[in-house]
Formats: sequence, C-alpha cells, structure tokens
Amino acid sequence: MSNQSNDDDDDDASNAIYINLTVPPNVEPGVDSLTFEYNGNEMEILIPEDSVAGDVLRIQVGNSSSHRRDAATKSSSLMDELNGLEDDDVNDTKLVQNNVREGVATVTLGEGLKSTVTLQLLEELPKNGSSSTVFDREGDGTANCPWPSGIVLAQSLTSKMGIEYLTKMLKHSEGDESIDCMELGSGLGTCGIALAHALASIETPSITSYQIVLTDRGDETIALLRENIDRNCTFRSANKKLSVTPHPLTWGNELLTDCSAPKKFNCIIGSDLLYNSRESYEPLLNTIQQHLHPDGTVILSVRWRKPELEREFFRKAEKLGIIFVNWKEFEECESFKGRCPARLNWSEYGNPESECSNEYFLKTNVSVGNVTKSLAAITEDDMECMNDEEYASFEEKQIQIYV
Repeated sequence: MSNQSNDDDDDDASNAIYINLTVPPNVEPGVDSLTFEYNGNEMEILIPEDSVAGDVLRIQVGNSSSHRRDAATKSSSLMDELNGLEDDDVNDTKLVQNNVREGVATVTLGEGLKSTVTLQLLEELPKNGSSSTVFDREGDGTANCPWPSGIVLAQSLTSKMGIEYLTKMLKHSEGDESIDCMELGSGLGTCGIALAHALASIETPSITSYQIVLTDRGDETIALLRENIDRNCTFRSANKKLSVTPHPLTWGNELLTDCSAPKKFNCIIGSDLLYNSRESYEPLLNTIQQHLHPDGTVILSVRWRKPELEREFFRKAEKLGIIFVNWKEFEECESFKGRCPARLNWSEYGNPESECSNEYFLKTNVSVGNVTKSLAAITEDDMECMNDEEYASFEEKQIQIYV
C-alpha cells in the first residue's frame, strides 16, 4: 500500500461520522435489528451475534471535517486534576468531551417501558432556508449534545427500577390531581423527555394531568427543545392528560403561576448542572428552593469533575435545608451497578482525606486501547487514546445520582 493511500485512510478515519446505538434488552442478537433515522432516511442494522444488552454499537454513516474531541495538552493524572483545576479549567474539561455534531443523537431508554424507545434528538435546528428568525444564542454551547450523566439519568428513570421509584413518588403525592415536573438545564431534553415516557407508562387513575416543563436559556435552545419534544413525545396525542412543554428559565429567576407566585413542582430533575463554576450554585439552589413542592423530590445526576468545588453546592444546599443523599435504588439496581459503581457520598468523592474515595480511584479500572489502568492513573493523553466504548465507560464511572 502506498504512503498516499495510508494518508487518505487516516484522513477518512479522523473525519468519519458515527451514530452510537445502545443494544436494548429482550432482543436476539444475530436475528433482531435496530432502526434509526439519519438525514431523513430510515436505516436498519443487524445486531451482532456477540452483543449483549447495554452494548454500544458505533455505526459509521459518513464523513465530517470535525474531530470527536479537541486535542488535550495536559498529561497529568485524573487524581492530580481532581485537586488542581481552577473554575475555568473545569469548564474547558466539560467542553473537551463534546462528540462530533452528527445532527441527530440517539438514546435508547430503559427496559421499564412497555416497548423499546430510542430517542432521536436533533442537535441543531433544521435549516429549511425559509426562516428569518434571529435566535438569542444565550448559553455556553453545551446544550447541543446529550452528555453521559444525562443519558444515565434518562435510562435510570425509564428502567424497571425507575418506574417503580416514580410509582412510589406518585403514591406519596396522592391527593394531588395534577403532578408537575421540571427539568433544569434541559439542553436537548434527554431527561425530561425520558421522564415523560416513564410517567406515561404508569397507570394513575386518580391523577388527572401531568405537566412536564423543560427549561433552559436562550431562544434557540428553547426552539430546539420544542422540536425534540414534538419528535419524541408523539404519545401525547393518545395521552391527553400529559403535557410536555419547553420554557426559558435563567437560574435565580422564577416561573410564575397565574397568581404571580412561583410555580411548585412535585419533581425537579437535572443532570450535569455543576460543571460551570461556583458562581452558578446559589442561583441554581434558589431556583430549586423557590420551585420545589414541600413534599417534592429532586433527582440530580452528577458527573464529578472538580469535587472540591462541586462539594460547595451540596454544602450550600444543606444550609438551605435541601439534603442530598445517594439514590439507593439506583446504586442497588443490577442494570447500573457495573456502569456506575461509585458508592460514595458527596462529601467523600474525590476527597483525598477519604480512604474509601482513594480506594475507589485506585481499585476501579478502565481500559485505554485495551490496556487496563486504574481510574487514578488516567491522564488526558489516555482519554484521547480511548475508543468510544472505553470513553463512555470512563465517564460513567464518575457519575452518581443524588436525591
């Protein structure tokens, strides 16, 4: 093979566009197929014979000039990074994790639903060429892709465990004819739409309506949320008592009722809300405090990046009387034990004075190019060498859900 051919192969590999599909439960590998939509075309792929539920299939659908992640310049270990980044560095770490903007992101929901559901989430608004609308692009650009902690939360809410948990929550709210839920920092709407599917699958004769509000900043993000709701909540036409709507919300501000009082929600969910900086913590907590029903539930999916900074959120929450604990049912669920094995409370994770945290990082292993390394030893160079499956596993081992 000539040198020119090798260069072309390298260029093609670096510019390839992929779609990741998760193998759902209750399918027969080698017999059943997965279908997905790309650029308006419905495609089908046979599930490989050696696949198991939860496997991620990486399907090449074309080429792009974009790279999967920007090159990282640091080579310090993860343990060093946990104790050495400033606020701005935390934000950069978040952005480095962005995947190629493929146009459509697919997320297969949990096995607790009555049928397999794969969300088709637009990552940008359709370009029809006829609109003269100029959108407010407020935000940091992180709303245009599904993040691992959001995927984990969406799949946990729609798992059998999640459906049972939500059913108990609804029983606890007996006497309320209407159940109101809100997602904070919705982005593409992954978790809020998943919650809608979960609630739609639960039989609740005494509840006359569900209102699920997906919130974020910026006109363009709200328009994108509306598109994704319309595409992925088609069940609303058959379930008249369930409403799913987007609404702009900047943390620290309020969603008001017709009586100009802050609207109260039975359930507030959010994922990856702590990555930005400590300056956002007080407005975020004020929003939760203003909008949480006295008997309400908060479910927060956290991908730890700078634990010492992020612990400040939980300390501030406790001062306001909002106590977060590990979601016990999630940690005991067989579907997530291996994916998200951390069993540390928020005061322990990444704390060098915590023996159980140090042990977790030293004894929890991840693969880097088929080489096994401890989580503590992972550098940003290692992260660049991971394939998509290895990187997803690395991310999930740093995700916890608190309630």
